[in-house]
Amino acid sequence: MDPISKALERAKQNQSVSGWVNPSQAGAVALPQDLPSAGNTVELDPKVLHNNSLLSGDSLEDPAITDKYRLLRTKILQIMRANSWKSIGITSPGAKAGKSVTSCNLALSIAREGNHQAVLVDADIRKPTIAEYMGIESELALPDYLLGRSSLPQVLVGISNWSHLSVLCGAPEGASGLTPEYLKSSRMSDIFASAMTNGYPTLYVVDLPPALIGDDVLAVSMNLDCLLVVVDESSTTADDLKQTLDLLGSCNIVGTVLNRSTEKPTNHGSYYQYYRAGASEEAPEVPQNS
Repeated sequence: MDPISKALERAKQNQSVSGWVNPSQAGAVALPQDLPSAGNTVELDPKVLHNNSLLSGDSLEDPAITDKYRLLRTKILQIMRANSWKSIGITSPGAKAGKSVTSCNLALSIAREGNHQAVLVDADIRKPTIAEYMGIESELALPDYLLGRSSLPQVLVGISNWSHLSVLCGAPEGASGLTPEYLKSSRMSDIFASAMTNGYPTLYVVDLPPALIGDDVLAVSMNLDCLLVVVDESSTTADDLKQTLDLLGSCNIVGTVLNRSTEKPTNHGSYYQYYRAGASEEAPEVPQNS
């Protein structure tokens, strides 16, 4: 067994679902009924989505990739539903592991199911990529809201051809003016306060910075119910993974996604701790800059 697989197996053995904290049981407050309507609406270009390894919703979409993300969605929704959770952050030990593509595709897959309203939030204040990957041009972004320059409806982007999806983009790299402190502010918390959108339960998918580059993930995790860790077999070391899991030990980690594995799995495993996406036809490929 390779070092990454050994580290993942140790994580599976050391974590227990029954020991996780349910934030909804820790002094929960009454939630606003509805997410504010998006102030801007755009249409996503299927070709842009496809070129960026995202679910495109057209004939270009690879059924094998669709199935992988459908399985990922189903397993995550099972865990979140069982714990009354509605927000999940997606991170990785370092850069280029595929976390942003995973964030986009998880949100797209949830939106496609049609039973929830998915809100995709780009909280990677160091290197935001969601707008680029999805081909969204928005004058206002998360920093405008967190810095008090705009309201939440003004920065939310509705997607006309994905009616169950809204996006909160990040500012261009280096232009946000944000520090990690803003990620644990009351305005950040207010983003996740709405339980419903147009009559559907709201689920928040939050793309986070890599866990080991600063305290950003710990800062924003205060406002999130759970985390998913994306691991790249070709670039993530076992030590990096161990450091990440130790750092996030106080968080509710729903599992790990292993990208670009050289070892094909014999089955899909138990995503409660461990979802392995194998190489070639066994897994969605993700770009190296994600």
